Amino acid sequence: MRENRLSKIKDLIETQPLWYKYDEIVKCLNLFGKKKLSRYEKSIKNDFKKILKTSDFYISKSGYNWDQWRQPIEYAVIHHTSSAPTISLNELNILGLRLYIEQFLKDEDVKDQPLYSGHYWFNNLHTKENMTFVSYHYLIRPSGKIIQLTDDSSFLWHAGNLEINRKSIGIALAGKFTDKEPTDEALRSVVKIIREHKIAKKFVFGHKEVIRKDILGETECPGRNFIESWKNRLIKML
Repeated sequence: MRENRLSKIKDLIETQPLWYKYDEIVKCLNLFGKKKLSRYEKSIKNDFKKILKTSDFYISKSGYNWDQWRQPIEYAVIHHTSSAPTISLNELNILGLRLYIEQFLKDEDVKDQPLYSGHYWFNNLHTKENMTFVSYHYLIRPSGKIIQLTDDSSFLWHAGNLEINRKSIGIALAGKFTDKEPTDEALRSVVKIIREHKIAKKFVFGHKEVIRKDILGETECPGRNFIESWKNRLIKML
């Protein structure tokens, strides 16, 4: 029975242009925003993530131009991936896909259209196969390794604030920093990116500082200690 259900979901996301609207899939997607999951819900969520990571889910070759909203970069918004520091780019893509789906469910400009981002993995050919839905422009590993995920010109959903998204780059530290701090190597890489973009110290924020709390609620990203502790470390390095 479980295998039949998974096979049905896989078939939907690979063949149906509006697969993200089917009730069976909406139920799975809703689990990503739920804080406490039962053992059964965790298994469903994990199965669904595996399907998304291993399937050629249906996306359009063309669509709405999100980047028309992009403005000159003024801000840097710091995030953590809230995951293992070894998180794969594929999994980052799946996490970002959920944010696009939210837009396609409610935004009149794209409502009832097949999914499309118009964004591609950095330095890769702009083909349907290389389209990405990542939420950040940069990923930084604990070693300090910098991975540019997509072009700086990409308008991405990451800050939880439309105006900030228009003018910012999203920098994600790989790992979970709820109760700990990033390595010096990782912070030096954040500094390098901020300097390259000539972003002023006063315009460096954590996700929790810019999110529209009145609409989206609170977030701990990039960690509980960011404002009280390691933001100061970061600013002093600039």
